[in-house]
Parts: sequence; structure tokens; C-alpha cells
Amino acid sequence: MNYYSHSKLNDHEITEGSKELRVHVNGVKEKALFHFSEGLSLGYKDDELKEMITVVVDFHDLGKYTSYFQNYLLNKEPIDFKLKQHARLGGFVAYNYLEKDDEKKALLALYLIFLHHSPLIDILQIPSKLDDDLKRIINKQKEDLIQNFPIIEKDFEIERLQDLVYYTEETKLRKGFRYWGKKYACIQDYFLINYLFSLLIEGDKLDASNTVAYQLKPIKPSSVDDRFGIPDFQEKNLTELGNNELRNYCRAVVISNLEQSNILEHFIFTLTAPTGIGKTMTALDFALKLKDKIKYNSGVEARIIYALPFINIIEQALSEYDKVLQTQNINILGHYQYADVFGKNDQKENVDGAEKGYDQKLMALDTWQADVVITSFVQFFETLIGNRNKLLKKFNHFANSIIILDEVQTLRLDQMPLLGTALFYLSKFLKSRIILMTATRPKIFELAQQEILNLEGEKVEPKELLANYEEVFEVFKRTSINPLLYNLKQEKENRTHEFVYSIFADKWNAEKSCLIVCNTVKRSIEVFDIIRNYLEENNLENPIYYLSTNIIPAHRLKRIQDIKDDIQEHQAPILIATQVVEAGVDLDFDMGFRDIGPIDSIIQVAGRINRNNTVEKIHSPLYIIDFDAKATTMVYGRLTYIQAKKSLEQKTCFYEKEYLELITAYFDGISEKSSFADARTYFNSMKTLKYDSDEKGELPVSAFRIIEESDRYAAVFIEIDEDASEVLEKYLQKITNEISREEFNKGWKLKFQQHIISVPKYLCEDLETINEYEENILLVSKEDIDSRYINETGYNRTLIQENSVFTF
Repeated sequence: MNYYSHSKLNDHEITEGSKELRVHVNGVKEKALFHFSEGLSLGYKDDELKEMITVVVDFHDLGKYTSYFQNYLLNKEPIDFKLKQHARLGGFVAYNYLEKDDEKKALLALYLIFLHHSPLIDILQIPSKLDDDLKRIINKQKEDLIQNFPIIEKDFEIERLQDLVYYTEETKLRKGFRYWGKKYACIQDYFLINYLFSLLIEGDKLDASNTVAYQLKPIKPSSVDDRFGIPDFQEKNLTELGNNELRNYCRAVVISNLEQSNILEHFIFTLTAPTGIGKTMTALDFALKLKDKIKYNSGVEARIIYALPFINIIEQALSEYDKVLQTQNINILGHYQYADVFGKNDQKENVDGAEKGYDQKLMALDTWQADVVITSFVQFFETLIGNRNKLLKKFNHFANSIIILDEVQTLRLDQMPLLGTALFYLSKFLKSRIILMTATRPKIFELAQQEILNLEGEKVEPKELLANYEEVFEVFKRTSINPLLYNLKQEKENRTHEFVYSIFADKWNAEKSCLIVCNTVKRSIEVFDIIRNYLEENNLENPIYYLSTNIIPAHRLKRIQDIKDDIQEHQAPILIATQVVEAGVDLDFDMGFRDIGPIDSIIQVAGRINRNNTVEKIHSPLYIIDFDAKATTMVYGRLTYIQAKKSLEQKTCFYEKEYLELITAYFDGISEKSSFADARTYFNSMKTLKYDSDEKGELPVSAFRIIEESDRYAAVFIEIDEDASEVLEKYLQKITNEISREEFNKGWKLKFQQHIISVPKYLCEDLETINEYEENILLVSKEDIDSRYINETGYNRTLIQENSVFTF
């Protein structure tokens, strides 16, 4: 008799086995061991870890040999939904097999197998899964297996298997888990569990979907040099260098670190440099040459993982990386919210020569089967600090990787001690090399040391790759920050008009392009409308644009390109925006205004002004306005507002060379007064293996989110034109199964998502859902477009606001 792990419907709609169980188990084992990295620091030798993986994989599907599971799989009567469970039988057998040699290994094996189709749970909750009903199930399953033991022993090359198949004594298990969880659990165990769990579930899902495990390849270390030239590193007077020369100099300084004999002993790096200095390519150049050095030294082929906060800069980074690496036979993968499973370059993705279907491509995407992965902070950090099965599939690929984290100043201050600590231990236990890039030098590792690592007896010592970054900052004279915090005198409802007709009118002239950044969508739309009126009244023809999350994503990229074109053609455009322009948007304005906010955000906006370092525009101004203290406090918190204001009050003008001093004083002030209790609690949950909890007010690992979730917003689809109508129709066809998920995802998913915006619920309470099957997405239909959506500024907020107490 054949035993199967998976099934399918044949051409006659009859269920039949699609993969033999022994073939599946061997396939999982092959893939798990293929992805196993040697030389990690997880508390066990490589041979012990490999043995653990082998045991866990061999027994993880043991329960599928029962007739109960085979009947369920092949849709044959009788089907018993309790007795067909397969995971826990293998967990007991693995425990019984390992327990005599090492109880911790045995407990770990049981834990991993029990949960291989679930999220990870608090290790102290495992005893609650043990009861008389489970004992009955295991005994019945053993009775059923008696006739199959010779077959199973042959498949697994193991003798006397029947001696291991029994319900382990509960008292022993309860005591073992309690002792481990309460006495000896440590942060190393967190990385051990997540790593082994990841190898198991990734191998399981790769094999089940017939996805080939990807073999990492070498990448030419000179790839960046081939495109931009070899940078010249000599002692130079930096004040005499042009913009491109300064970029090359900084890249040369960073790359020169690789000549140090002990460079491979360093695992945590920082790269501090002004905006517009070419950090993206500099970091890639360093990573490629470091990858080559690692391969030469240890034979390990390192994966490069590049994580960023925002979708627009992820897509921009994908484009830049592709230009540098496109001629090489490697996989570059973009993994983020709008990632296209099929990719723009379908041919290039199949570098192994094998044709891949939808399921294989989706699995390859979800498990980072690539040489270079460009992903979001959400994907990266919620895999690093998380318990979800779907995300943890790729956790093992952190091992021996080179990780570049860009725009890290966007991370929440209250999370920084936790994130810095998690990155430190990632480098310690999984030998990841981490490069933190920023123009504003947030205190991620300093706060980690201060709040957590000191208590753990650890010391993090990042190596700065641009050692003379202060000297580089001194050279720049592109912009200046000019606080006008007390120039608005009117009541808050009149301040927008006062700003335009007194401050804007005084500081701006029609020959200058201008960027205005507001803290709220409401304020930004008000500013847009009043400036447009101002231009009309004065017969000025400057192009005026609006950009925020109130605009559908499908229109944002084109709008940015239109602004770029206008700037290049000296049309002096004006852009009114929210914080969406703060990072990664490559625009170059003559001047700007920004609502008061975090100093690092203000400096990011300054990075969109005189970006190309034009000498004639020296000290181009960014004026800081205090529109509304209450609104700023709602967006950023009271402490941020107070500390930003205190920092800006020190001078009437800050030149660019003073930005580092300004940001340091700001971070010092805000860090002293901040509460990092949640960061410490999350770390303690990692350390004690508290993966989840039902208790209110607790912060288990499962509660961690890199972006604070809010239930104040709703997703709204904007049926703005015929293209949107066509996409909506395809979505409805997918819901009603008229087209397959694969067909929708391949041809329509990205377009569908690019017509969705997030709207405060109080502004869309009267909207209907897309249809009766979809509860989560509301619809602005084409019949309502004229009243509900304005092309220039997006979702029409005035309909409700006139009768609302909300001002946000």
C-alpha cells in the first residue's frame, strides 16, 4: 500500500494521492539540511543541530501513516476528524527518541513538531495541550500503526519504532517544560527555536509546493565599480570637491574598511552620511565586496537583504539594484506589500532554467529564494521579532546574511532599544552582518545598550564605515533650517490663511520651486487650496501639486515624475505634501516650509531642497512653522513636540553643518524623558519564550508590530476611471470564483491595491462595502466619484468635516 502526504483532484474530480509520504519527508529533510548554516552560535555543535533537524523532520508527519489520516486525505469514509490529526504523534515519538540523551533537545523536538502548522506559543502553554483526550488519540493511532511499523521502519531506516510510539508521561513533560521556561530559558533559545522551526516549516512548504530550493550564487564584487567607476581614495580637501567627487570620496572611504585585517570580526556597522551622498550604492558596493571576502575566507555565500520603510523607496531601490546587477545570472527579489509574484522580468527570475508556476513563485517569494532580497521593515522586523508561521518560514535566511537597513530614523523611538537589541543578538547567534544607514544618526544601539544590554552583561560596538562623517557634514552648505515658530498669531482655524498671505508670500517668489510639508492631510489640503487661490489672484502660473496618502497610489508616481519634469524645465512648481516625501523621494526644490515635527523628519525634508548641491543656492532655506500644537501632538506625541520646539528655539538659523549637533541634542533630550518599558517587556517575552498570551495588557512576542496598528482607518477602493472599473470587476470575479486567485494575482492584484487608500472611519461611515462578500474594503463607486474624490487632492474630506467635531 502507498502512503501519501498530499492529494489532488484528478481529471475526473476524484481525490488521489499526489506525493508519497516517504518522498515528502525525504524532500523536507533535503531542503532543511540544504538551508542549514554551519558555524552559528546556538548552543549546540553543527552535528547536534543536524541530528535534531533530521529527527524533527523524520517524525513531523508520522501521524500521516495512520488510516485515519489517509482516509481524510483521500476523502474515503470513515473520516474521524480527531483521529486524523498527525502532528502530535510525531512530537511524542521525537521526544521519546531524544529524551535519554538530552531532555532539552527532546522538549524542543516535541515543541517544534506539535506546532509546525501553527504559530509558536508560550513554551509554558505546551502542558495545557496534554490531557486524557489526547492520550486516547495517541493510543488509538498507535493501535492503527501496528500493522504499518515494518513499512515505516524501512522508510526511515530506524529499528524498533514501536518502542517509541507511546503517550509520554505527562508529569515528566509538565515538569520539563516548566523547568525550561521558568529557570533556564534565554535569548539564545529564542533564536534556536525560531531557526530550527524555520528550517522545518520552510522545507515542508517548499516540498509540498514542489518549489526548488535556491542555490546562492557569487556576485561580481566590482559590480558598482563597473557602473560608476572605481572611487579614488586619497587625502583631499573636501571643500574643493564637487558633488560627484564627494560621493566617490565617501564610497572610497567606506570601501577602504575592507582592507583592515580584522574586518570579518565585525558584525555590526553604521554608515552615517548626509542625504544625497549616494548611500544606497555605497552600501551595496561594500556589501558585495564583503560578500566576496566572506566567501574567500569561509566558503559561505552570503545573501544580501536590503530593508526599507516605504513602498516607493523599495521600488526605487529595486530599480537601482537592477541597473547595477542586471547583466548577472542572479535572482533579485522584491518582497513587500505590492510585490508582484510573477515579476516584471519573468525570464530573468527563472535563472535555474526551470519553469515555475504560480504556487512555486509565491513560495519562492515568501521564503526569499534569491541572492538579493529587497524588502520592507514590516517583513524584516516582524520576522525577526514574531511567532507567525507564515513569516517565520524565512527566518533561517538571516543566518550568515549581509543586512542593510536604510532610513532607520523612521523607526519609532520607543522601539529602538528593542530593535537594536534584536539586531545585536541576530549578529551574535546567527552571524548576520548588519549595516545601519542614516543621515540623522538615531541612537538605536546606544539605547539598546542603555536600556537592555547592560542588564544582560553584553556590549554592542558598531563600526562606523565613514569614520570622518563629521568632516563630510561640515562641507555641505546646501540648506539651512529657519524656525518661525511664533510668526503665526491668529487662532488655529485662521492660521492656514495667515501662513499663505503673510509668511509664504513674504519668503517665496515666483522664480523658486517650493516644497511645503504639513503634519495632517486636513491641513495640507487647506494649504493647497489657499495657495492655489493666491496664485490665481496674483496671475502666477507656477504649477501646483498635492501629494499624500489621500491620493491613490496609482497616481502618486506619475505626479512625482511630473514634478521632476517641471523642476528640470525651470517651471518653479509648488508641492504641498504630508510626510510621504520625507524619505527616498528624489526631488530637488529651491526652498521649503515644514510644520514642526521630529528633528530627524525636518532634516529629511531639508534633504529634498538643493539636493544637487548647487553652489548658487547655498543655504537654501527650510522654514519651520507651528501650525497647531494639538495636531502635532496627536501625530507625534507631546514629548516629541516639546523637545523639537525646545531644540529649534536655540537659534534663529541652523546651517547644514550644524544639523548633526541639532539632531544629537534632540535625541539626547527626548531619550532622557522617554519611557522604554514596552521595549524591555517585549525583550523579556523573547527571552522567556513567551510567544503569545491571552492575558490582557501583556506584551508577548506575537503582539509586536513595527507600525502601530490603528482601527481608526478603513480601506477604500476608488473607482476613478474605466481602468479602475475593470480591476474592480476582476476582484469581484475572484471573490465569486469566476476567475482563479492565480489569474487575479498575476494580472490584477497590483492594480487593485494601487486604487486603495486609507481613510479615517468617521469620514466614510456612509460608504458601502465592495459587495456582500467583502467586509473589509469600502467603495467609492464611479457614480459617486465627482462628490467623493477630487483629482488634485484625493478623497473629499469636506463632506463630513462640516458637521464633524473631528479636526484631523
